[in-house]
Amino acid sequence: MKISVLASLAGLAGVGSLAFAVDTVTATYIDTNPGVWGYVSLDSGANFMGPVKAGQFNWQRTGGTYAGLQGAFATFCIEVHQDIFPAGSYTYDVNTVANAPLPINLLYGTPMGVIKADKISELYGRHFAGLSSNDQYAAFQLAIWDFVYDGGDGIGNGVFRGSGFGAAMGLADAWIASVDGTGPRMAGLGALSSDDWQDQIFTPTPGSLALIGLGGLVATRRRR
Repeated sequence: MKISVLASLAGLAGVGSLAFAVDTVTATYIDTNPGVWGYVSLDSGANFMGPVKAGQFNWQRTGGTYAGLQGAFATFCIEVHQDIFPAGSYTYDVNTVANAPLPINLLYGTPMGVIKADKISELYGRHFAGLSSNDQYAAFQLAIWDFVYDGGDGIGNGVFRGSGFGAAMGLADAWIASVDGTGPRMAGLGALSSDDWQDQIFTPTPGSLALIGLGGLVATRRRR
């Protein structure tokens, strides 16, 4: 999705006359696999949390109103400082990526915005289709976290940092550097947002892109 389109969606989020219902997804978190264990920091490397597993998050849908995710589906995490637990059931609001994540204690106090969301869209467009190994899935997740928290300055720089992920760290840095604004970008990415649990980014089924916009706009308006 191009920045201009994302910006339009973000601008509409503040329109007080919007009264659409929020689409939701309820799902059971299965595990994170493929991936690699390591440690992460949100204070520029002063302290590291973990171990945490960077990789693909696997889910089984159990309910909700959003039609763009059905059955078993996969996501990547877009925040580090909240938790989810295997076998736990979670209900999320469907959101746009630019308007996520939306926890009440977000490190920066605001969603990531259209610029970071556009970089993540390009990361997906360049590398998502080729993911196959544990290191690649972990690198992809690390790159997403770096874009969300630091805008893409590398795993060893800025507020977000990684440690102990082995070869995935160098690969993540290479993929971050490859995002230069020239594309390709993956259209249709959406977010699952919650004030209480880790927000997720997902690729919806074909034809469901229009549903993401309405749900995400209302989720942002309702929380403010």
